[in-house]
Amino acid sequence: MNKTAALTLLALLLPTAASAQKTTKTTPATSCAQVLKAKVNLNKAPEAALICLKGVKPAVAKDIIANRPFKDASDFGKKIEDIGQKILGANTGNFSF
Repeated sequence: MNKTAALTLLALLLPTAASAQKTTKTTPATSCAQVLKAKVNLNKAPEAALICLKGVKPAVAKDIIANRPFKDASDFGKKIEDIGQKILGANTGNFSF
């Protein structure tokens, strides 16, 4: 394959790769919208669902899972020190126990 043919092939493939990346980026947002619509059960949700909550990064999600079960919001706030109350405030109505 000569240089011109290789560049032409590459030019044809680039838009396909870009559109595949766009699809991948929109899927998590769609999934999170579905998760939040159904509410996140802090005692049962997997890490991927917990990350949908505002202020919950992977490390915090792992901390939530490690400290289960939670009796109620107060218990959650005590067990997830420092950020527990902020998570509750930022996600009012998006979680259950």
